Formats: sequence, structure tokens, C-alpha cells
Amino acid sequence: MAYGAARSPAEIPAYLADIRGGRPAPPELLAQVTERYAAIGGSPLFAITDAQAAALSKALAARGLPARVAVGMRHAEPTIAAAAAALAKEGIKAVVGLPLTPFQSRLSVGAYYKKLEEAAAGLAVRRVGDWHAHPRLVAAYAARTFEALARVPEALRGRTELLLTAHSLPSRILADGDPYPLQLEETAGLVAQACGFASWRFAYQSRGAGAEPWLGPDAGAVLEESAAAGAKAVVLCPVGFVSEHMETLYDIDVLYKGKAAALGLAFERAGALNDHPDFIAALADTAASGLP
Repeated sequence: MAYGAARSPAEIPAYLADIRGGRPAPPELLAQVTERYAAIGGSPLFAITDAQAAALSKALAARGLPARVAVGMRHAEPTIAAAAAALAKEGIKAVVGLPLTPFQSRLSVGAYYKKLEEAAAGLAVRRVGDWHAHPRLVAAYAARTFEALARVPEALRGRTELLLTAHSLPSRILADGDPYPLQLEETAGLVAQACGFASWRFAYQSRGAGAEPWLGPDAGAVLEESAAAGAKAVVLCPVGFVSEHMETLYDIDVLYKGKAAALGLAFERAGALNDHPDFIAALADTAASGLP
């Protein structure tokens, strides 16, 4: 189960309205999102998610665990409900819900399972266990980070900081004891350790436009802190994301890259995990935990 995206500019109004609980997006938000989609040439999320599903199916079959792997989106077609209905029509009796995020939150993972359980269509729904610290997941993030570090000029590597980022959520989740922040910080620490970074920071990005408080610190402010502390280069690892999409291709590659340049920082970004073999292995272990 993935978040979803708009497949074309014509779908952006409906996509935003679905995210907003049916309320149309204000004209300024619609214009901003349309401009950003155009800047990145559209979202690659659907192709990436399909590739992840195909790789997962192959990995499970190789373990002697053949399973039908279907894709459902929270805010786009094919929806989670449509995927569940199609599986039930095929005669399948049980489904393992696998949200494509390792980090638990009632606003993300909780929402995915709610959609699935509401539309189960007679299917028995099984949930997977916690996997944010899975060794193969950490290895995948570390591999992508090493790829980015290799692009930093050698003369700057001694003054290079690692910045790990994740999507911000409203701060109200803290009052409920939501595990999201602590799981992210644990994974960030494991990735930094695996990469051998003595100096690293964690920050949030892509906060919503609402007036309520959101989790911080903000990645832009942390870039300023790094520059002020004497860093000459930053490697940014989007540890809160597993696929390339708007938040990596625009928020990081355009906004934060531009911010780093203005601060005089060399900047490299670790690629998203997509279908990295270590990530697929972590997915397969996690999916298998829900299989009979």
C-alpha cells in the first residue's frame, strides 16, 4: 500500500481533494502543486511501486512463499479498496497489508490499514510487524548514502555532514505517544552508524500548509546550522521515504539543493530505495511475517 500521486496534470485537482477529505484545493495550492509536478516531469511513483511489487513477488517465490502481490494506493487509482475487491474476486481469502513505509504512525500506517479493513470485501486482513530497524532496510539506506558520498569532492569529505530527513507530521501526534518520531530517530542513527558519519543531523521536511504546529526541526533551518558550524558539504539521505516522488525530486532536489547552494554548501542527495535488493529483502521478510 502506497500513498499515491497524480498520474497527469488533469488528475491533480481530484488527487488533492481526496487528500483533503473531499474539499477542493484552494487555487494557490492547486497552482503550486501543478507547477511542481511540471518541474519534475510528473511522478514516477506508480512505475516504482509496480517494480517494487514485482520484485517482492519474485523474492517471496524464491523463498517458497508464492503470493499474489497487488498494489493499492491511499489517494489514487488503483485504490486500496479496488485492490482488495479484485483480490476477493479472484477467490483469495486473506490479505497481508504491507504499507510502504517502515515507520508507524496512526496518520500513515494507521490510515492505510483503516482503508484496507473498511474495504476488505470478506478478506481476512493480517498486519505485519515493526520493521523500521530491519538490518537489510538499514543496509539499503546506507548503500544509497555511500553512493551520494562518493560524489562529494574528496577534499570536502572531512567536513561533510550527513542530514537525514523525513516527512513532517502535525505535532499533535506527540500527545498520543505516536511512535513515528522515535522510530525515525532510531533508524537515522543506525544509518549514520553504518555509514561511519561522526557528524550527522536529523530534520523534517515537506510539512503541510496548515496553521497547526508540525514536527521539527525543519531541514532548511538545519542546513543553515550546518553551514554556520563550518560544514563544507552535506549529504542528504531521505530516510523517511522509500520511493522517488515529489518530496524527493522537488522538495530536496530543487528547494533544499538551492538552499545549500545559497549557503555555500556542496550538496549530494542519496537516492530513494526504490527496488534496491536490500530493501526488497526487508520487504520480503516483513511480508513473510504475515503469511501463514
